[in-house]
Amino acid sequence: MPRPRFNKLPAEKRERILEAAAKEIAAHGYDGASLNRILDDAGISKGAAYYYFDDKADLYATTILHYSQELMGAISFDPAQLTASNFWDEIAGLYRQQFTAYAERPWVFGVAKAGGSPPAELQDQEPLAQLLEQAQLLLVQLLRHGRELGVVRDDLPQELLLALVVAVDDAHDQWLYAHWAELSTADLEQAAIRASDTLRRLLTPG
Repeated sequence: MPRPRFNKLPAEKRERILEAAAKEIAAHGYDGASLNRILDDAGISKGAAYYYFDDKADLYATTILHYSQELMGAISFDPAQLTASNFWDEIAGLYRQQFTAYAERPWVFGVAKAGGSPPAELQDQEPLAQLLEQAQLLLVQLLRHGRELGVVRDDLPQELLLALVVAVDDAHDQWLYAHWAELSTADLEQAAIRASDTLRRLLTPG
């Protein structure tokens, strides 16, 4: 996590640094992200960067946490409120909420999704590990409630079902982010319907 000096910076400067890092990470992932490009875009020197962060991994973790919390905070969703009749419509609405909220800032969506598979050396670090655990718990609750409602299949082990959902969701989101510049708001809304329909076809019993 960042050094105390970073949190004492003016909010505008903190956001400029994190935005530059987010755009780079969203485009290239952790391994491909260039610290030099991030610093150039943010307008700070490498010496200043190490004044705020221990290393590239520290900047990565700070950026992922910042924007993932923003993305999750913007989502209003309680699996327990879903019914058999509205389950898939609500899932489509959840996707639509994510996609359209960041139509003008796709890198927020991109970097938050990048946080789903952080480098091994960061996976056990708090509070990033807590964030990942929270996201997984929400998905487990969603699948469990869907099974109770009879709208999610129960012929597969939950661990396998969870892995399949994550894989499909990640594949769709990677495609979406790669084509984001070509898509209108209407296209993003259609993508939300497509994503939820793909999961519905995978998860519906029988």
